Amino acid sequence: MRKFFVSFLISAAFVFSTLWGLYFLFTKDLPPPESRLVPTFRVFYSDGTPLFISRNVWIDLSNVPESFVNLLLTSEDEDFYRHPGFDLKGFIRAILVDIKTLSFSQGGSTLTQQLARTLYLSTDKSIVRKLKEIFISFWLERTRTKDEILEMYINSVYMGNGIYGFQTAALYYFGKNLWELSEPEMAVLVALIKSPENFNPEKNPEVSKKRAKIVLERMLSEGKIDQQTYQRYVEELSELKFQVHWLTVDEELFWRIVREAQRAGFDLNELRHGYKVFLTLDRDLQERVFNIIQDEKTAFVAVKTKTGEIVAYRGIGIEYGTGWRQVGSAIKPLYYYYALLKGMNPSNLLIDLPVRVGNWEPENFDEKYRGMVSLEEAIVESRNIPSVLLYSHIQPENAKTFITETLKLRSRYPDDLTAALGTVETSPEELVKAYSAVFNGGVVLQPYIIDRVVDRNGRVVYRGYPKVVSIVPSFVRTPQEASEIMKWIMKEVVERGTGVRARIPGKTVAGKTGTAENNAWFIGGDDEYVAALVKDGKDLLGGRDSAPVWKEIVSDWKNFKGLLTYREVHGEKKLVIDDQIVSYINYNRLVELLNEGSVGLERIVEILKFMDYNHQIEFLSKVNAVDPVLSLEIWKKFLKEGG
Repeated sequence: MRKFFVSFLISAAFVFSTLWGLYFLFTKDLPPPESRLVPTFRVFYSDGTPLFISRNVWIDLSNVPESFVNLLLTSEDEDFYRHPGFDLKGFIRAILVDIKTLSFSQGGSTLTQQLARTLYLSTDKSIVRKLKEIFISFWLERTRTKDEILEMYINSVYMGNGIYGFQTAALYYFGKNLWELSEPEMAVLVALIKSPENFNPEKNPEVSKKRAKIVLERMLSEGKIDQQTYQRYVEELSELKFQVHWLTVDEELFWRIVREAQRAGFDLNELRHGYKVFLTLDRDLQERVFNIIQDEKTAFVAVKTKTGEIVAYRGIGIEYGTGWRQVGSAIKPLYYYYALLKGMNPSNLLIDLPVRVGNWEPENFDEKYRGMVSLEEAIVESRNIPSVLLYSHIQPENAKTFITETLKLRSRYPDDLTAALGTVETSPEELVKAYSAVFNGGVVLQPYIIDRVVDRNGRVVYRGYPKVVSIVPSFVRTPQEASEIMKWIMKEVVERGTGVRARIPGKTVAGKTGTAENNAWFIGGDDEYVAALVKDGKDLLGGRDSAPVWKEIVSDWKNFKGLLTYREVHGEKKLVIDDQIVSYINYNRLVELLNEGSVGLERIVEILKFMDYNHQIEFLSKVNAVDPVLSLEIWKKFLKEGG
C-alpha cells in the first residue's frame, strides 16, 4: 500500500510538473490579449455624429443587452461563468474521437477557448494546437475576469464579410445597434459564429434563418423561453427582411487617427474603453467623399488653410503603407512660389527648347517647343522644360531646402533635376500641408484630425489645436505678396490651363494638376480650404482623370465658397538665363528641329534678343559646332531684325 502511495505521489508530481512546464512554455511570452484584438474605438464627426471606419465597432459589456448574453451563452457556453476556461470532459471526449477518426476535427468550444484561438492560434488542426488552446484559455482565466473575457469575445469574433464583433455585425446586417435588435435578429448573429461566411444573411438569407431557428430551439430546450415565446420568435424570424448596411471601412483613416492619438499620449486599449474621439472631419464633405470615391485606388485629403484642421480624409487601401507616391507636376507651384519670393515675375521668360542633362532628356507633354514662354504660361500649361530650367536657375539645393525645410514637406526627395518634374514622393496630407502655406500667405501648419477626446465621465481630456511648424521668410517679396501672385497663376491653371475640368461655375478655384507614371493628381482650393486628390493607376492624367473627381466632391459642398484673394502682376519681360541653362540646351536636337521646320528661326532670333552678348556668343558658337551654315543664317537674321 505504501509503495502504491509513493508511486501515486511520484506520478502525480510528474504529471503536475509536466503540465506546469507546458503551461509555462505555452504562455510565458504571450502579449496581453487586448493588444491582439482588432483595433477599434469610437470616433465622431465634428457635429457629434458617429463615424464607422473600422472593421470592428467596439461595444462595452455594460451596453450589451442581457437577453443577448443569455442567448449567446445558452447557444455556445452555458457553463461560462463556472468553468476554468475549458471543459475537461468535453476535451477528453473530443481527443478520443480525434484519435479514433484521425481527423483532429473535434475540440472544446468554450468562449474562452474560442477567444484563445482567435487571438493567439492558427487554424491548423492538431493535438498540439488543442493543448496550447487549453493552456492559453486557463491563462486567460487567471489573468482576466470573466466579464473582461466575455467583452473581448463579443468584440473580436469574426462575423463574415471582413467584419469583427457583434456590434459591427448588428450595424452591417441590420443597420441597428446591438441593443436595438430583436431576439430573432440576435439569434441570426449568434448562429453566424459556426460558419461566418456561409451562414450570414447577405450571402445565404434562408440558411441564416434556419441556423437562427436552431439557436432558438436551444433556448426552448434549455427552458430559457416557453413554447409560446418560441413560436412568436420563429414567426418573426420567418418574416425578417435582410438589407446590408455598408460600413465605409477606411483603414488608412483609422490608423491616421490612431497615430495622432498615440502622439497625444493615448493607447488603443485605453481609448477602447469608454473614450470618445471627436474629429475635425466635416460630415457633409466626408460623406460626399465616401459616396463618390468607391474604389481603393483614390485618396482625398482636405484641410482648412488657416488652422490645419483636416475636414476630409479618404485613404488608399492599407496595402499601400505610407501612401507616398510621386507627385508629378503638382510639385511645380512650390518652387515657383520660391522663385516669386526671390523677385521673379510671372512675365519673366523661360526657354522652351530641347535640353539634355547628362543622359536625361526631359520632354514637354505635347512634345513640342515654344522657344520661350512666360513663367505664368509655364505653370498654366504645365510645361516641363521651362520648369526644369527654372529649377536649375534658382539652384536645386535652394529649392529642395525651401520645400523640405521651410514648407516642411516630408518626402523622398531626389538630389537631381528630375525633382523639378515631380519625382518627389510624398503623401496627399503632406502636399496639402505645403500648399496651405502658399494659399494662406506663408504659414506652415501641422494638419490635425482630432478635435478633442472625452473620457467616460464626459470630461475633455485632450483638445487639438493649430500648430505652426514654420513661417516662410520674406526675400525680395513678402510671402503674402508671393502667395497672392501664385494663387492668381493657379487660378489661371483652372480657368484656361491643364486644370479646366476642376472649374466650378460661380466660384473661383486655384489649383494644379500632376501626372506621374503610376498616379494622377489635382490639388486646389480657395482662401479657406485646400484639397488634394490622387488616383493610382497606369495611363492616367491629372487634368483628365483627377480634376473632374475633385470638382464633383467639392462643387456642391456648402462650405466651399470659392472666394480667392489674388494679385495679377504684369511686369517687364526678362529672360531667365545663365551659363548652366545655355549648356543644358541640346544643340544637336535643336539643329534637327530647325532644319525640319519644327522650330522656326524667328523663335531663336527672339530668344537671342533677350540674351546678353556673352550668352548670345556662347549659344551661336554651340549651334555653329553642329551646323555652321545654320548658325550663320541665324546670325544674319538676328542682325537684320536689329539684334
